[in-house]
Amino acid sequence: MNISETNHKIIANEFKDIIDLIDSSTNLEDKLYFFSASFGVLNRIMNLESDATLIFMHQILQNCFQAITQRLSARTKSNISSDVPQEMIEQFFLLFKELKIAFEIKNKIRIWEILQRFSNLSYAMSGNGYYMYLRKKINFEVDKTVIK
Repeated sequence: MNISETNHKIIANEFKDIIDLIDSSTNLEDKLYFFSASFGVLNRIMNLESDATLIFMHQILQNCFQAITQRLSARTKSNISSDVPQEMIEQFFLLFKELKIAFEIKNKIRIWEILQRFSNLSYAMSGNGYYMYLRKKINFEVDKTVIK
């Protein structure tokens, strides 16, 4: 990544604070609200320093957030079964923890791999993606050796 150490530290600290807030809450809507700050801080830094990895992170995190919130709002608007399995929600927040670690150590390859799993999770919120998820044809699992 081609950003200053100061801005890298701002993002890393913000990610840590977001995770602390997510972990301290039991309410899913609050957790999602806290998560939305992740792509917010990236947007603020991108206004100062443009970097392809930051842009990719922003786009994927925002897209995944929107996919989950749209799926959750669909369940309140229709009789169609659109619940988000708890496993998917847990993986979503664990992926963010994994991303924070990769970002802190500036491992660009790991960041991109994690973002691919975020993308898979986002796709699993769609009709066909959910079908693939149920058939175990889509992977977004967290690397358990990294998350403790």
